[in-house]
Amino acid sequence: MTENIKSLVDWATASGAYLHPDVEIYKDAVTGLSFKAQQTIAPQTSIVRCSYQISLSYLNAIGKYFQFPSTDSFPVEFLENLKQDDPNIIGHFFLIQQYLKGDQSPWWQYIKLLPQPNDPKSLGIPIWWPEEDQEFLTGTNAEPPLQKREQMWRDQWKEGVVLLRELPNHKDYSYILYQWAATIFDSRSFRPSLTVCPEALSESSTDIDLNLDHIRNDRFSILYPLVDIGNHNGINQVEWRKDPISNSFDLVHSAGVLQGDQIYNYYGNKSNSELLVGYGFILPNDLVNRNFANLKLTPDHNAIQLRRSQNCHNRPDPRQPEEEFMFAVQPPSANGSQDSRILEFRSFGEGLVDLICCIVANERERSYMLKFPEICPERIAQPFQSPLCRAVLQAIFIIQSKLAYEIEKIEKIGASLGPPQNPNQSLALNYRNLQLTTLRSALQPLDLLTTPILTPSLETSAPSPTGNLKILSIEQAYSLLTQHYPSLSTSIHNLIASDQEEELPLDWSVLLEDWNFTYWTLWVYIIMLKRSDQKTLAAIHPALEQWIRDGTSIFSPLPTPQNPTPTFHGAVDEHETLSTTLSQLRKLHPELFDLQNVNHEHVLNLASYLVKEQAFMAPYVMVNGAVKGKRISQLVVCIWGEEL
Repeated sequence: MTENIKSLVDWATASGAYLHPDVEIYKDAVTGLSFKAQQTIAPQTSIVRCSYQISLSYLNAIGKYFQFPSTDSFPVEFLENLKQDDPNIIGHFFLIQQYLKGDQSPWWQYIKLLPQPNDPKSLGIPIWWPEEDQEFLTGTNAEPPLQKREQMWRDQWKEGVVLLRELPNHKDYSYILYQWAATIFDSRSFRPSLTVCPEALSESSTDIDLNLDHIRNDRFSILYPLVDIGNHNGINQVEWRKDPISNSFDLVHSAGVLQGDQIYNYYGNKSNSELLVGYGFILPNDLVNRNFANLKLTPDHNAIQLRRSQNCHNRPDPRQPEEEFMFAVQPPSANGSQDSRILEFRSFGEGLVDLICCIVANERERSYMLKFPEICPERIAQPFQSPLCRAVLQAIFIIQSKLAYEIEKIEKIGASLGPPQNPNQSLALNYRNLQLTTLRSALQPLDLLTTPILTPSLETSAPSPTGNLKILSIEQAYSLLTQHYPSLSTSIHNLIASDQEEELPLDWSVLLEDWNFTYWTLWVYIIMLKRSDQKTLAAIHPALEQWIRDGTSIFSPLPTPQNPTPTFHGAVDEHETLSTTLSQLRKLHPELFDLQNVNHEHVLNLASYLVKEQAFMAPYVMVNGAVKGKRISQLVVCIWGEEL
């Protein structure tokens, strides 16, 4: 034990702290200051205790409580303006105040052992890295919180420092010192709700209710000298115990420690992204796999309301409202054996598929979910054999697209970085590679699931998790039309080729960008006119007739929507093109239009409504044309029926 560490222990224990006699504080080559068991320590043993008398936080700065002593008071204006909503800012400035006091501060034995503001390397976390080292985090999940943290700290400093103008040394409260203080609190502090006894605030004060509320809701954090030496290995074998009798906070080891082993604290169920940004390290896979990535969604108001109506929706922590739309991508094993979802969903934080389904739900699906709030898509045992299968599939395609984008982004940026030149860059590169591994492992099961249904086949496929569900591209839809109605199909192809000035056979990839919706509407319109030919429709797909029937119906309890038949649900030029094509088709195939009591304009409008509601974008393989064999993003439809 060095002289400085001995001075820290002596100072702390003189004020009511405790260090187990068989625990040594030493400097580890990797983890820095650490606890080690000099002898085997039994389970449920108190390793270290810190008295509130030497804790350091907002509670000291306000100078109202005996158990949390203060020194020099801050200006009243400073405290009054910040105490209501920003007690954490006050705590940061209090640490700066004590640092500036040097050896005159009661906390100097503690502060002088902290990483110092003039030594960025000792602080360790990426926000203190040189720019060339931070570049190695570009494109990863660590980059956005770094940028957010930098802006947040600068805003907090500006908000506080302007209120200290009456102090003679107000210019000493620099942004660098604020950044340092915020770093110390972020990387070493504890939550007051778990460590502070309300009884410790026994003195009556005008702000007692406010401060107790701050504690309950963790609106500030608190430093505990000695206790904060414990490092994190991702395994929770400790208990945090607050003692109202001794007015202290204990770190108790619940499992016991073997002689010579390091004694760890537990920082919480944090991902490697959180650990890297907040503490400057990541955990290796041989301990626990914390290689999580994040996917962030931005749902609109209607999707949020629908999601919150579901019984399985969990309200987020009010202190972190953004977490409601942030979802982890993680190794499937991270969710344990209790995860009842299908294998393909187990790499994702709960609620991701549900929220995307709420985002993409059409009117029919939305009304179904409102009618049955107990049904959550990602918890359905057979989600591809349910009335929400279309939304589930669209959600999967969106997740695939997001994962592929993140992978490509990290790979592309990584290719330009070059080999690492120092430990920071090596750490960041290791983190990048672990993120890629996580993203790829999450994408692979989805690719295996969707590849068969995004590859054209006119034959019945082998049994699969998606059952008899069928994804149709427009190219495949018109191929089926040719197969079952060859004469009619020839006429339609000729009319399309003439109108679009394209050669036959049609290259559908050329028509996708501008006319995908138009010719899907035409195909559905033809099928709707052929509904009486149930045998042929069943040959195209056993559930095709039911798909049309279900797709144009709406469940309660939504208010009955405006009848879709009076309105065409596409652009004006699309309607004009269809009207011209159908007029010409009527002359060639009058038998198609000889149905009794049929308003053909209403049927066309209904067909456009069904395409608007049912079709969605997916990367489908082209069979012919200039991009034969390639996946092209295009409108597809998902045909499914309950009798299957």
